Amino acid sequence: MKNIQDVLREKEAEIEKLTREIKLLRVAARLLEEENAGQPARAVETMPRHAEPAMSLEEPALDVVSAAGPANGDASKRWP
Repeated sequence: MKNIQDVLREKEAEIEKLTREIKLLRVAARLLEEENAGQPARAVETMPRHAEPAMSLEEPALDVVSAAGPANGDASKRWP
């Protein structure tokens, strides 16, 4: 069984990597927009832009479940 602190560090590293990738994609999107600004618009469906992301990657929301499992003692509902 893995140490919970090791798993937490791995997940945090994944979040940091994804955050960097998102920032790079945003920069690339801006560059492409600037490049295409002088060209006529094409009939291409794009995703809507939002002023703010739906979820902040800096402070992820965590649902904490008791390590003892369900209160009624049903071991089949425990996370392995």
